[in-house]
Amino acid sequence: MIEVKNLTKIFNRGKFNETAALVDVSLKVRDRSIVALTGPSGCGKTTLLSMMGLILTPTSGEILYDGESVLRASDYWRTQFRRQNFGFIFQHINLLPQYTTLENVLLPLYSSDLAPGEYEGKAREWFSRLGIADRADHLVEQLSGGEQQRAAFVRALIKDPMYIFADEPTVFVDEETSRLIYGIFSSLRDSGKTIVLSTHDPELMKLADEVFRFSKGRLC
Repeated sequence: MIEVKNLTKIFNRGKFNETAALVDVSLKVRDRSIVALTGPSGCGKTTLLSMMGLILTPTSGEILYDGESVLRASDYWRTQFRRQNFGFIFQHINLLPQYTTLENVLLPLYSSDLAPGEYEGKAREWFSRLGIADRADHLVEQLSGGEQQRAAFVRALIKDPMYIFADEPTVFVDEETSRLIYGIFSSLRDSGKTIVLSTHDPELMKLADEVFRFSKGRLC
């Protein structure tokens, strides 16, 4: 279980442009569930995802995984924990255009001291499942937006993470890709994964086990 306790994030603290992105947020995410964060743009959804995924450090509050406070651990420990347990699907995809689809998917393995060659077969299986098997050896810039989003999913899932964080995963894709994404999330939950996502997509919210609504950095 993930527990967020009284989490606050203030950017530019003490300066004229100080911004409270998140204020005193507490919630729980049960294991093997899909949780959706929703609300207007700028309400703090992405900031919360980034803190739960140990990318951003909160100004105050606690984040616990299975009852253990991860914020009290060293930077090295948090980095290793993130690499071993998390998969990220970013809103703007963040694929590297100078590499092929396959190379992009395998790149995260280098930071975990894993042998990318041993995961190539798994990557190609995912490509087939997502209908982009024929695009594996193409440069990313040769892929459509929907194909790039599918590749980003494979990159997030290649290490079989326990926790998956997805920021607006259907915002830039077509209806066909959206349907594929719904099916992937359902199967991941059924296989024991925990998924936290931000979304405006009503179909994703229907899929979720719980929906948290935000406004101006606070839970509604």
